[in-house]
Amino acid sequence: MNRFKNLLDRVFAAALTLAMILLVVMVIIVFTNVVLRYGFRSGIRWSEEVALVIVIWFTFIAMALGVKENLHISITILPKKLPRIFNDLLNILKYILEIAIGLILFYFGLGVTQNAALSRLPATGITNAVNYVIVPVSAVFIILYAAYYLSVALIDLKKVSATAKGGK
Repeated sequence: MNRFKNLLDRVFAAALTLAMILLVVMVIIVFTNVVLRYGFRSGIRWSEEVALVIVIWFTFIAMALGVKENLHISITILPKKLPRIFNDLLNILKYILEIAIGLILFYFGLGVTQNAALSRLPATGITNAVNYVIVPVSAVFIILYAAYYLSVALIDLKKVSATAKGGK
């Protein structure tokens, strides 16, 4: 199980590195376009289009990072007041819902990517699928991380249940 998590972390680290590089590229492109537009009354024709693609990619990579690091918004006051078993069951439900959302993103992301491949972006001429191909990719990360955390939670729940039964 740890080997799987380590491999997944290494692959995701590459995706995060890509996101960081894309963010730097986006800042450079937008900054250069602003300087050219206001300083020299010309601009980079494709800068807004490329920046938009980078923002889309960055957003979906960040969504997968949120699942990996458990960064998404959650209500914690109720689970902290309840016995541990309820908190564990709520976490299991959360991981199941994350997997379901990942599956939905994957399925519809593939469809949208295939449809978008039929058109081209106007300024760059590249396929419009570049906007959407990150959706199923991030969905895979979401599914795999949620499945990993679900398996860890189920193993932990078994240990807690066994301890509770053995203690009585």
